[in-house]
Amino acid sequence: MGRLQGKVAIVTGAGGIGNIGLAICEAFLREGAAVVGTDLRQDQASAVNERIGARVGTDRFRYVAHDVTDAKSWRSVLAETVGAFGGLDVLVNNAGIASHGGIESTTLEDLRRVMAVNHDALFIGLQVCVPALAQAVARHPGGGAVINNLSIGSFMANANNVSYHVSKAAGRMLTLCAAVELGPKKIRVNSVHPGVTMTPLMRRGMEAYVEAGVWPSVEAAEEGLKAMSLLDMTSTPEDAAHAFVYLASEEARFVTGAAICHDGGLGRRY
Repeated sequence: MGRLQGKVAIVTGAGGIGNIGLAICEAFLREGAAVVGTDLRQDQASAVNERIGARVGTDRFRYVAHDVTDAKSWRSVLAETVGAFGGLDVLVNNAGIASHGGIESTTLEDLRRVMAVNHDALFIGLQVCVPALAQAVARHPGGGAVINNLSIGSFMANANNVSYHVSKAAGRMLTLCAAVELGPKKIRVNSVHPGVTMTPLMRRGMEAYVEAGVWPSVEAAEEGLKAMSLLDMTSTPEDAAHAFVYLASEEARFVTGAAICHDGGLGRRY
């Protein structure tokens, strides 16, 4: 406990029960951080606030509407964060979407929509938040931290999910470029690459694979994906959140440009 004491974090894509974003928020709060969780969707706002409030109270958590593809929306979130908690130490770019299909079936509009959320939003968030993150070193020796939630798909090709994999690979290169540029400002930039993590998005993906004829059923898809892991298991959002806590903490003050593959060895097999 207390590994993130006194830190202030923004976590995007935090609006769904059962997703990695909300698990990151809860893990950060347990470790002492103040958190602004954001999401374009507001349909689960009451459930999110009730869940967080029941565990840590509401004085260290805000849940706000946020379009990560819009710079004005980013500036509004940053202003609310600084106004409520006095600064920004950690930015977690977690929001993401998928559009299933290959080269022939994916439209240019689909590709651009996925790139806008999975890649362009990271770039916009960095541009808006870097000045605030650069001030974090005055509060914490390890400085500011940016953590991009990408995917093991950053390193693996997939004929049925081309826009997602391309966008996540682009996010990895953006992470590296930002790490090089922002190091002198004492801002660390790293990425986490989850494998098969049982979230609502993953289940929708399995349903798409069933529709594409890759798997006969969702149950078969889950068993098949589980078997791809070297550990013969899948991950939970709570499992993945531990990697984000580490990268946000002072324990990782000498870590930047790193790719943490939280994938059960999936990427090593293929």
